[in-house]
Amino acid sequence: MIDILIGALCTLGFLSVVNYSRHRQLSIRWWQWLLTLLVFLYAIFVLEMIVGFLSEGAIRGALVMGLLFGFIGIIGVVLLARSFFLRKAR
Repeated sequence: MIDILIGALCTLGFLSVVNYSRHRQLSIRWWQWLLTLLVFLYAIFVLEMIVGFLSEGAIRGALVMGLLFGFIGIIGVVLLARSFFLRKAR
């Protein structure tokens, strides 16, 4: 059940990014969309890894791997947002 929720939230997030870029009339190239999709897939990977560790009963493993990979993901999201989506429309 949690897997469906994670997928639904990531799909909602991606559609929100698409709607935001259309509303602000940003010109996003195909490779920028590809990087955005990869960041969302990475977020799904991290969340599913945490759920997997928790279902196995390895709470410390879920915490360590979640912090390690989550921090890398947060850096990726910040770089992606600042370079592609938080700029002025052309």
